[in-house]
Amino acid sequence: MDLAGRIRLMIEAKLSPGSSLCGIRRHGEKRQLHSSVSVASGNFLAAKERGVVEGIRYEVTGEVKKVDVHRIRERLDNDSIVILSNLGYSSSEGVLNCKYAM
Repeated sequence: MDLAGRIRLMIEAKLSPGSSLCGIRRHGEKRQLHSSVSVASGNFLAAKERGVVEGIRYEVTGEVKKVDVHRIRERLDNDSIVILSNLGYSSSEGVLNCKYAM
């Protein structure tokens, strides 16, 4: 999970406003040049603990329960780049490393 967090931060840093990204053309209806890029990441994946399978306890491994498509779409509609990682969130188990989505 630590590695996923570090990679996400590195991607966000690379997409931060700076001279290398000035004047990029965005896709979509507006198709205009932007001087800055907005990045959104967060708890878009709800997860549940994988639990015990064939006698093996999967500690912090989870399975995706729900993808918050509405919140992702809102960010995209506001011209943000959405970063999704393999981390899922649960109110009872905390942050879980999810292997695959639904």
